[in-house]
Amino acid sequence: MTFERNIVISNDTAELAMVRDSVREGIESSGFPLKLCNRVTIAVDEAITNVIEHAFPDVPAGKGKIDVVIRIDAKRFRIEMVDDGMLHFDPRKCDTVDIEQHVSSGRDSGLGVFLMRRIMDEVEYAFRKGGRNRLVMVKYAD
Repeated sequence: MTFERNIVISNDTAELAMVRDSVREGIESSGFPLKLCNRVTIAVDEAITNVIEHAFPDVPAGKGKIDVVIRIDAKRFRIEMVDDGMLHFDPRKCDTVDIEQHVSSGRDSGLGVFLMRRIMDEVEYAFRKGGRNRLVMVKYAD
């Protein structure tokens, strides 16, 4: 069975719970491996949190728009996030994180892109000048 859900959320972290619930519901109903649910949910949570916290620097919480499309079947989990944030951020340009150094330095943030890359099989980002930011993440069933 294929699960598909289109969600429009705002740039408010309170919206994360709705996305998490949709991810879990989709994985449970689609036949995608349940053992991957927590990992995929973490990657999605990190990606959307990054959009909320960084793409809308001068936009009050709740006023920015993020379109989320979730499509899951037994073999593939796919999520697309499109936002109209003012800043674009290309995760492909992030340096590789030395996790031991990161932890020993006492930092408690900055691992979002690292986790997205580590968990997901594909992470694609696109930005068109004057357009919107688009992030697509895919995880294949093991």
